[in-house]
Amino acid sequence: MSAAHPLPRRVPGYSNGELRRGGRRHAAVFSSSSHAAAGARRWARQVTGFPPAEASMLELVTSELVSNALQHTASGRPGGFFTIKIAFMTPSCLRLEVTDGGPRVTDKCSFPDWGGGPVDSDHGRGLAIVGEVSRRTGVLGVVGGPLTVWAILDRADLR
Repeated sequence: MSAAHPLPRRVPGYSNGELRRGGRRHAAVFSSSSHAAAGARRWARQVTGFPPAEASMLELVTSELVSNALQHTASGRPGGFFTIKIAFMTPSCLRLEVTDGGPRVTDKCSFPDWGGGPVDSDHGRGLAIVGEVSRRTGVLGVVGGPLTVWAILDRADLR
């Protein structure tokens, strides 16, 4: 990432601007700044145009996926980055993806744990919550490389 492109920045080939129609897609790259999760939530809300009642759940899922990328991968290191993509599969259904920067050099490589920790735990419940509010979830990639964690959200479920 060069200084000529301040983050977040639009990904070429995305953000085609077809409002509220199937096939609309957006993508942006964010840095590992302390405000990255807030910026990602704001961006997701703006590009979808969701009303507040629907945007709050979208923001929750965005926040959890971004927080995991920042906490558990090289995306959270100085100079790190992550990419968010939102694609409307139909006018009411979207796919939200967060692609991280790969594993930290010092960490053991692993896949995200969708099961979550104990219900009384302070940490480890985010992906379980994402799984509960999403139609489907998954991970693309191989252990040791960048991973894309995704969730399918239906607007009817977000109200």
